[in-house]
Amino acid sequence: MGFLTPWFLGGLAILGLPVYVHLLRQYRQKPIPFSSLMFFERRTQSSIKHRRLKYLLLFSLRCLFILLLALAFARPYIHSTTIARANSGRTMVFAVDNSFSMQQDDRFANAKKAALDSINAMRPDDRGQVISFGGPSKLLTDMTQDKQSLRAALAAIEVGDDTSSYSELSRVLRSTAESLKTDITADVFTDVQKSSLPPSFSDLKLDDGTKMEIHPVASAPVPNWTVENVEAPGRVFDTKKVRTVATIAGYGTPEATRKVTLVANGKPLETKSVKVPASGRATVEFLTLDAPYGMTRCEIQIDSADAFPQDDKWLFSVGRADPKPALLVHAPEDTASSLYVKTALESSSEAAFTLESLPSNQSSNANVSKYAFVILSDPGPLPQKFEDALDKYVQAGGSVLLTLGKNAVPGRHLPIADLQVMGLHSINPERESVLTVASVDTSYPSFSRAQNWGGVEFFQAAKLQLPQASPDTRVAATLSDGSPLFIDRKIGAGHALVFTSALDNIANNLPVEPVWLPFIDQTTHDMGGIGTAQGNYKVGSFVELRTAREKGVPVEIVGPGVDGKSDKRLLSLSESTKASSFQFPSQGFFDIRRANGREELAAVNTDRRESDFALVPQETLDLWKNTGVGQKSGPSTTSSDQQRDDKAELWPWVLAMLAVLAVAESVLGNKQMAAAE
Repeated sequence: MGFLTPWFLGGLAILGLPVYVHLLRQYRQKPIPFSSLMFFERRTQSSIKHRRLKYLLLFSLRCLFILLLALAFARPYIHSTTIARANSGRTMVFAVDNSFSMQQDDRFANAKKAALDSINAMRPDDRGQVISFGGPSKLLTDMTQDKQSLRAALAAIEVGDDTSSYSELSRVLRSTAESLKTDITADVFTDVQKSSLPPSFSDLKLDDGTKMEIHPVASAPVPNWTVENVEAPGRVFDTKKVRTVATIAGYGTPEATRKVTLVANGKPLETKSVKVPASGRATVEFLTLDAPYGMTRCEIQIDSADAFPQDDKWLFSVGRADPKPALLVHAPEDTASSLYVKTALESSSEAAFTLESLPSNQSSNANVSKYAFVILSDPGPLPQKFEDALDKYVQAGGSVLLTLGKNAVPGRHLPIADLQVMGLHSINPERESVLTVASVDTSYPSFSRAQNWGGVEFFQAAKLQLPQASPDTRVAATLSDGSPLFIDRKIGAGHALVFTSALDNIANNLPVEPVWLPFIDQTTHDMGGIGTAQGNYKVGSFVELRTAREKGVPVEIVGPGVDGKSDKRLLSLSESTKASSFQFPSQGFFDIRRANGREELAAVNTDRRESDFALVPQETLDLWKNTGVGQKSGPSTTSSDQQRDDKAELWPWVLAMLAVLAVAESVLGNKQMAAAE
């Protein structure tokens, strides 16, 4: 037996307190009046009787209470030595790395063979569990003593295209040990790839008592060249403005010249040579991409000259189409807004739209149904026929952007948007501060990339009366005076957008600020139904299947099947209408088709960190394994036994006894005081 804080035993000196209470303070002389003592004989008074202890049971309880109180603070414990014999049954985890790098040579086959040998070596009273960690860790079995089910789960593991993460593996091992409340033995079968380590070593921490054994299936780094990345447009509207840049990287490689080929729909278009420095990178540029109309499956390939050809290509998709027509209607005296908008659209890397402009007094017979979107640039009064056509256009799903300037007179009812103009705030910079952008909603398409609004100044902005708490109205940006700058109103199946200032470089300086181009680019792409699709993804990443406007719209995804070649539908009927996102399981092309006719060809590539075959240093592996040792220690025994010395603390029991003694002392003390009176 021992004490964790023995200095508290000094509190036993307080045992003198009950003695003082029961002995020294119990004698009290009470004077009694008497007439005379002259006839009494003088004698010596004895005090022996007064020095005797009374109420012995109460005295004992009080002494015992103080004794236990001192012991509780000293935290007593007893040594509990347990012998865990080798045949008492182990809890085992068999973790198999099935990431992309395991496709190199016969690594994956060797890992499964080694795991199978470990399962077969289990003793009858052992229990085990199989997990895979090439991507998100997956528990493939429960803890079981059934070797046959463990073998079946191991056989079902297939090598994938995702990345391995040792921090994710450690998290699963910690969770397993904590949920089972026992020590575990983890056998890890991996190629010990250095890129699988987390940035912080603390993320590798194992639970105390976890014994990990790493079974490497790679003994040396493998030199490897790869197509690390490709920058290419997602859409092509003008083949003369196409630029494709590929980055070729070497990991542990000597200086070499690689041939790089641009391929479209399986047909080589152009081949170039590039010199890649030793363990370095080089870029190669292609300035033509004669893609056919529609979606094109493109690749950048390099000549295979290493032991891992699986990463010698990079997939990307390109959509070819003619620019869509768009309409801008402006006031007869306004020529600046159409110039600024047209220049911005032509400056876009995709040039997706051709802009036609009309003065408002000539818009009566405009066929708005043929346009991808319509911009009303502070047009003033509109012909009734044109307003009616715009109403039908928006109700049917079209989008109209209405900008406001000097023609937004107080009391005017805005067409399409169904809003009332309260007034027009014009700033005199000599007397008051100009208006600036106070907030933008970066989740709204127009502001997702166009966020640098700090230099934009507004000299004129309209004040509008908005409906109270309308779910169909969204304010995506506000000005410094609290008034809305950008409003989105859902009208029928379409949208009416309102920008409360003009686009003429007089009401504001927006058209000459850097934020102007991305703002117009994103706004027009969203209105025109093109969107801002990413196009290229990594294995394991997600794609959004529908926007807030497209709730309930069915989506169909066709992608590589199990064999990686034949395509198949990847969503069930229920998932096609309810799923909000989809996770890409492998590399390849995935055709995403939406009911509104919009189609996206997603090109999915592996994470190129898997292409670096550098190994984790042995000292790092040893440190990782030692994180599971914790505070458990004890004298060594034979190879078949493990002796562990644990400290079982007794202070909780002492506190319980203190509580009982306190109640007993109180009851007994009250009774004896009552009897004494």
